[in-house]
Amino acid sequence: MNKKDCLIKIHAYIASDGLIGFWNCKETRGNSFRVRKRFSRVRFYNQNEELINDYINAVKKACPHLTYVRYIKRRSEVDLRSQILAKGLLNLGDISTRNWELPQNINKRQKRIWLGTFVDCDGTIQNRKYDRFIAIDSINLRGLKEISKVLENFNITNKIYTIKYKDNISYRLKIFRKENLIRFNKLIDLKHPIKKKKLVEAIRSYKQNV
Repeated sequence: MNKKDCLIKIHAYIASDGLIGFWNCKETRGNSFRVRKRFSRVRFYNQNEELINDYINAVKKACPHLTYVRYIKRRSEVDLRSQILAKGLLNLGDISTRNWELPQNINKRQKRIWLGTFVDCDGTIQNRKYDRFIAIDSINLRGLKEISKVLENFNITNKIYTIKYKDNISYRLKIFRKENLIRFNKLIDLKHPIKKKKLVEAIRSYKQNV
C-alpha cells in the first residue's frame, strides 16, 4: 500500500474506534496575545492484537518520520502525536461518532480498504442457522447510507434498519444472503481473524443446509 492507502486505512480505524484531540497553545509576542492550535493527539482503541499491529504498521508507512507512537496495552490504546497526520485524516473526512464519513474522491481499491477496516472494528458477523449476516450498527445514518451506496456499486445488496430502544434511535446496515456474503468476502479483505473465520464459516454453512 502507498501512503494515501495507509492514510485511508487509518481514517477508517479512527472513525470507528478512535479520536483526534487538539490542545491550544498560548503565544505572546510583544503586547499581542493569541491562541493557536498547535498540538494534536490521535488515539486508537482496540483489544485485538492483529488490528493493533495493522494500525501501527499503517501509521509508520503513512508517517515514516513520526517519533511518538505509544501502545498502552492495559488500556488497549495506541497513542500518537502528529499534527500533520491529524490534519491529513480530517481532510479525508469527519471521524466523529455522529458524523463520520467515507472519504470522497478515492478509487475502488481504496474504498475496499476503508470498508474492510471499518468492518474489522465496528462490524458484526453472525452465523446461525437461517440467520447469517454482516452488520454495522451506528447512530450515524448518513454515514451508513454512504457505505450502503458503495456496497451497491460493488453489487453487494444491503439494507438499513432503524432500531429504537427507549428514547434512543440507532441504525443497522445488514448484508445477508449467500451471494452477497460471498461477494463481500471476495472483494473486502478483513484483518480481524475471528470475524474473517466466522464469515468463511457462514458462507460454507449454506452448502451444508441447502
